[in-house]
Amino acid sequence: MKTIVVLLSAALLTLIGCTSVVTSAGPAGGMNQAGAIQPCFPDRRDAQSCGDAIFNATVIAQIHKGQSRGDVRGIMRHDAERREFQGLTESWGYMTSYRDKMITWITFTDHQVSSLTHEALTRND
Repeated sequence: MKTIVVLLSAALLTLIGCTSVVTSAGPAGGMNQAGAIQPCFPDRRDAQSCGDAIFNATVIAQIHKGQSRGDVRGIMRHDAERREFQGLTESWGYMTSYRDKMITWITFTDHQVSSLTHEALTRND
């Protein structure tokens, strides 16, 4: 009887150890330990954009005028989906609503956030 209890205890500890090592993929839009954003499933065409938009929407409100590109990159934790340059101005576009196809543009002038704007994409964008 004691042998069975010891064996069951050892098996249980082994299982607990294994499950603590295995990590779930996490919810759509969540960032895993490797720094990758979880995609949406089941999405018919662009699961990663959907996951990115969910994540971006949770952190974009932390962006304010005057922040540096490094500050913004630290908050967003991944590269922008779109980037545009015009003279001394640089803009980073992050999808913030997959359903509405909304991109939030963070514009930098002299390497600091100068504005945030929103753009609804058309179906052809």
